[in-house]
Amino acid sequence: MTVRLFSWLSLILLAIVLGPSAAPAKAPARTVRLMTYNLNFGNLDLPATLEAIADADVDVVLLQEITTEWRDALKRRFSKHYAYHAYRMHHRAAGGIAVLSKLAITEEELWGPPAGTGAWFPAQRIVIAAPFGALQILNVHLRPALDGGSWVKGFMTTPPIRRREIEAHWKLMDFKLPTIVAGDFNEDDTGRAIDYLANHGMTRVPTSGPRTWHFETEVNGKPTDLLKLDIDHVMIDSHFVASDAQVLDAGTSDHRPVVVTIEPR
Repeated sequence: MTVRLFSWLSLILLAIVLGPSAAPAKAPARTVRLMTYNLNFGNLDLPATLEAIADADVDVVLLQEITTEWRDALKRRFSKHYAYHAYRMHHRAAGGIAVLSKLAITEEELWGPPAGTGAWFPAQRIVIAAPFGALQILNVHLRPALDGGSWVKGFMTTPPIRRREIEAHWKLMDFKLPTIVAGDFNEDDTGRAIDYLANHGMTRVPTSGPRTWHFETEVNGKPTDLLKLDIDHVMIDSHFVASDAQVLDAGTSDHRPVVVTIEPR
């Protein structure tokens, strides 16, 4: 047998042993798709709003204004789709708060309205087992711009309350963990709570689409936004970049769902 023939036979045998070249392993997903959505405790059209959550099909859903009716409806619809969840009711009808997650929740705790701040509602701190490691999220529902039943007065008097409220929560965070703060801030992007977080290294994610909150009325028999503001926000720290940030024109709450994709830098 010649050397050349022996070489060819060796190559053929090697190819048979090794078989076809294996395709390179697909890299694991490094993103988390997150939604924040105030369902409105007085919203009676549950199916349309549940459908808005289902259609978005995100990894983590942060919810505000959860009532027992909302909790029960969410459990019926999403108990299999979101294997991890935590519902927290509150004595104020609009104070309930919740998280639904496809990713494991490794820590969850409720922080009551900080004493002495004028806050009304609790916040929910969650740690998620994200594809890139532990992710700390603070789900907030800050004090509405309402004072003594007056929105006009509340617009002037409540900004310092929200600032004190977020400061109190911020001091309890675990600063070793990458962090997101999201929810119903009840103020636009010039608000004092937003400014406080920005001064502590957080960045508000700008969104496309309609405003996050609208007060709707009828004009000539047609639904019309009488007032609209961006008061629901997602803020990220320097560990992350955000993309595909949208306000979805969906559901029947006075708030609209905000959806953001985040990934490590």
